[in-house]
Parts: sequence; structure tokens; C-alpha cells
Amino acid sequence: MPGSKGTILVIDDDIAIREALRDTLEDQGYRVAEAGNGVDALTYLRTHPAPALIFLDWNMAPMDAPEFMKELNKEPSFAGVPVVLVTADARAEDKAKTDRYDGYLTKPVDLDTLFSVAARFAS
Repeated sequence: MPGSKGTILVIDDDIAIREALRDTLEDQGYRVAEAGNGVDALTYLRTHPAPALIFLDWNMAPMDAPEFMKELNKEPSFAGVPVVLVTADARAEDKAKTDRYDGYLTKPVDLDTLFSVAARFAS
């Protein structure tokens, strides 16, 4: 049933990826919020209840994942929000070790893995 699970914030500068993740997650019953970059995501986070999970693209402008995480980590109210890195980079596992990421997904995103991660943090 749509809306019966936690809210997931999808942060990605590629609108097609955001829409695909949104549609797929909404079909599984999650509420999905979207942001096109780290700046927009921080604005969303400061004006809405904390999401159950954040899917965060690595490479975005004007604020990429490392810069977003630096700002996110400054705000204690966001400390408990899980953040899963999403990247096409073959070094995804190494990148996920650079901050307090709760995991990573590689693009193209495997749906079973996406659903598993969403269920772990947002169900």
C-alpha cells in the first residue's frame, strides 16, 4: 500500500535516475522525496521531518556527496539518518568507507539490492 512505509530521500542530479528510483520505491509502498543536489537536499532536510533513509549520488554539482556529508554531519538532528551511497564508480566500496555511509549501491542499481536496503532501513 503506497505511503505505508518510511520516507526515502533520493538525491541525484540525474532526473531520469531520480524518477526511476522514485517510481520503483513508490511501487513498493515507500514515500519518496527528491533532491537534485546536496544543497537542495539540505534545504529539504531542514524543512521536513527526517527521512528513514537517504540514497545519495556521489557526483553532483554544486554540492557532491563528500560535501553533503560534511554538512550533514554538522547537524546532530541528522545523525541517526542512514545514508546509502549510489554511484557508477567501480570504486564504490572504497568511497563508501570515506564517511559514515550505511552501505552503497552501484549503478545501474540492482532492484533486489535496492529493495533489500530500503526494507532494512525504511520499513
